[in-house]
Amino acid sequence: MNEAGANVKVPVVAARDLTKSYQLGEQAVHALRGVSFEIHRGEFVAIMGPSGSGKSTLMNMIGALDVPTSGELKIDGVDIATLDRDQLAGLRNHTIGFVFQQFNLLARTTALDNVKLPLTYAMPRPADPEAMARQRLEQVGLGSRMDHVPSQLSGGQQQRVAIARALVNNPSLILADEPTGALDSATSLEILNLFKALNAQGMTVIMVTHELDVASHAKRLLRVRDGQIVEDRPVHGLLEESAT
Repeated sequence: MNEAGANVKVPVVAARDLTKSYQLGEQAVHALRGVSFEIHRGEFVAIMGPSGSGKSTLMNMIGALDVPTSGELKIDGVDIATLDRDQLAGLRNHTIGFVFQQFNLLARTTALDNVKLPLTYAMPRPADPEAMARQRLEQVGLGSRMDHVPSQLSGGQQQRVAIARALVNNPSLILADEPTGALDSATSLEILNLFKALNAQGMTVIMVTHELDVASHAKRLLRVRDGQIVEDRPVHGLLEESAT
């Protein structure tokens, strides 16, 4: 890349006039209606909206699990509509780290082996996957729990394993779907503080939530309603304004 090209900052996510429609019998459902936004490296963005707002459809597109009906969505500069199924899977494995509400850990597998799992599909295969997994578990504060299976870990510890697994491939972004939904308030705060610490280290984090107090831990809010972005703002002062 030449010097001029090196100075061009490609957004991690760039959406332009996204639409998504489904056919349910004779009825057309318009899940997204002309959505446009950009998310840049190092941002911590919350996508918030009620059930049926389109936020889950938008999350699936950002996660390269679905493609738009029209418009354009680029992930790390790649237009997802141009990729076949195998290429989409490769994009998900190398570019996006997923964190789910229910952790999605293998029950009979140690924390270390759960974190190593995405490296099994990495191409080229890393020289020392175990060292990479250990490093990520250390990063999330579980260096002493690597040989424990999920049933021997608390809910918060299980979510930390899931976050370490999301980080192990050095993704461009972390996509977290209601990551505190299965946790109590104190543990939720620990996980949100971990996301903030990762973001402070340069990781791009996109968090999907329906809770305002969870969204307030991000730096930027995209509020979705009826398939459109109705608000795009910093979260500073969000809770105070909602209380008035």
